[in-house]
Amino acid sequence: MKYARWIAPALVVLAAPCLAQNAGTPIPGTTGPGSWFALQAMPYQQNEAASAVIDGKIYVIGGFEFDAGPTTRVQVYDPAGNKWSEGTPLKEAVHHAAAAVVDNKIYLVGGFRNAFSKREPIDSVWAYEPAAKAWEKKAPLPSPRGALVAAALGDKLYAIGGEHHRPVGKAVPEGAAPAYEPVADLTVYDPKTDQWQSLPPMKYARDHAYVGAIAGKLYLVGGRDRPKYDIAALEAFDPARGAWSELAPMPTGRSGGNAAVLNGKLYVFGGEGKATNPLGLYDEVEAYDAASNAWSKLGPMPFPRHSQSAAAFGNRVYLPGGAPHRAGYDVLRYLDAFQP
Repeated sequence: MKYARWIAPALVVLAAPCLAQNAGTPIPGTTGPGSWFALQAMPYQQNEAASAVIDGKIYVIGGFEFDAGPTTRVQVYDPAGNKWSEGTPLKEAVHHAAAAVVDNKIYLVGGFRNAFSKREPIDSVWAYEPAAKAWEKKAPLPSPRGALVAAALGDKLYAIGGEHHRPVGKAVPEGAAPAYEPVADLTVYDPKTDQWQSLPPMKYARDHAYVGAIAGKLYLVGGRDRPKYDIAALEAFDPARGAWSELAPMPTGRSGGNAAVLNGKLYVFGGEGKATNPLGLYDEVEAYDAASNAWSKLGPMPFPRHSQSAAAFGNRVYLPGGAPHRAGYDVLRYLDAFQP
């Protein structure tokens, strides 16, 4: 993967600061339902980063900046002031990790070290305490993996899917990367005991998927199992039953974008691997209503990309960073927000 220092086009040179959460410039030409807003650009570009919201601020953690190696950088966005600041750096450089918040701490789980072409799955788990502004190492994942997803339900942290090294001697599907394969694992972490527990796996192994927690359940959709980049299956895990169920598939199967939950709906943005797009990108925005088990198609992203972060706060989903080409070229400083 090649990374170039690049600043997004005029569309992303952004509005004057506004001391309100609803800051930003409406992006012309977008189609509803919902509205898009351009916001203050990131000081440093990032993609394949993890993101989390804590104390009213959005943390963008790790990933890639301007070359093939991962970063320890943490950037913090304040929606109230439409401004960025530097956060406490990670203690190890990582990309394709996942993050979630439990009891006002950010937990960063898994990911890869090294360039993507030589990626090494890791089992690291770190907790960030905002009062101390410090990262603390926690019990590792049961097995290393990157390109996983994570979500919090109550006082527990769940890590789902991802990609790890293919076991020696295992047959390689045609078109798949010989060294790697997706996993279907679901594990749960209890911060009180600092212990992980394995739970029933998904039906479909996948990495680069989308996840959200709604009304006490986990909803996992999309993802890839190379050479298939466009899994559409939606599975929900109910901790009360300890079981997965398969629900209405996403209209546009895809992987490698991001998603966030707002007002009981899971919004899925972008992705990569679209064969009909010369840049390999998806611009689709689709929303899943868990109450009705139904999807709706919204207007396209005004600036399609993949590997962006996604974080819901207030009445918006914020989408920092990403890349406008398949395979991570031209990492962006771009920030926009979608308001349903």
